[in-house]
Amino acid sequence: MLDFTIHNKEELKQKVEELGFLPFFKNSLEGFSLEEHTAEGLWFTDEDGPWEWKGPVIRESGCAYGKFFENKAAFISRKWFPEFANFRRDGYDFDARYEDELASWQDKVLYELLDENAPVLTGNLKRIGNYKKGGNKGFDTSINRLQAQCYVLIKDFEHNRDKQGNPYGWGVSKYSTPEKFMGEDFTSRVYTSEPEESYQKIVRHLKTLLPEETDAKIERFLKKGTMGISRTAEVREWLVPSNPKYYDVVRAFEAEDEIYWKQGNDNIHVGDTVYLYVGAPYSAILFKCEVTEVGIPYQGENENVRIKNLMRIKRLHMFDPHMLTLSELANYGVVTVRCTRSMPDLLIRGIEEKTKGV
Repeated sequence: MLDFTIHNKEELKQKVEELGFLPFFKNSLEGFSLEEHTAEGLWFTDEDGPWEWKGPVIRESGCAYGKFFENKAAFISRKWFPEFANFRRDGYDFDARYEDELASWQDKVLYELLDENAPVLTGNLKRIGNYKKGGNKGFDTSINRLQAQCYVLIKDFEHNRDKQGNPYGWGVSKYSTPEKFMGEDFTSRVYTSEPEESYQKIVRHLKTLLPEETDAKIERFLKKGTMGISRTAEVREWLVPSNPKYYDVVRAFEAEDEIYWKQGNDNIHVGDTVYLYVGAPYSAILFKCEVTEVGIPYQGENENVRIKNLMRIKRLHMFDPHMLTLSELANYGVVTVRCTRSMPDLLIRGIEEKTKGV
């Protein structure tokens, strides 16, 4: 376990630089947080402590701060943040993520609003975006997701002030983008390697810091709560389109539990899960299937479809046609389904919640 105690702002700043990663609160990795290493009597007292040190440490070191791990705040040094962002962004800038249907419309609206006004305080951002009762919704979900995906960070904290100009209450988050906060030091380094390379570097680094933790636990810590980020390794769940104009998959599954289907991605393997999205008049995910065979040679082509390989899929479940409609999928970052693609983690979790007990 890490052995150190933080007594003041300077020690905190030095430790962030030394470790590269320092979560603010206790988490699933024992002993890996500022909370567990703050000197006794400084966590919640009248003396200046971690809550007052946050803003100065960010400003003076230029480190990243935000809800990066398990939906909890953490410091990441300026050296390590480009690697971390490359992994969490999966190599996408935000526009490319949205174009590839990996970001929701709600996230896009908030991101563009924030980017245009950065740096911007929470209250001002909500006011500009009309995030209030009777107005736009989903601010907290989107801002947390954008932090987890490293498109947004907290660049400082400001206190509200009374009529005499004295600060009071908790510090208010001031948001920015890494590009605007860190500048070329970030933009020149964030996409210089494959996301998987960045991920493995981070795993190795954390393993040196926490040798008592298993690789599996460190990997869960890095990936847990990433809120819709596409997975770079061993994708096992796929979203596949079906056009009733060309093939009636509903009738096919009424006749057989297992059918042949176009294999739209060479990375699909036996045992993977396929969610079939069926176009109008359904415009919804209707079937959850298991892949039982892949790479079946087939030559077929017409003006509507070209097939090189088939796979065999077995129906596991048919969803209520009103449960996973396209308008509902938009809440999980899916706005169109035109080709075979990996399932966003956020959508997988949404389906799990909707089908509990079913």
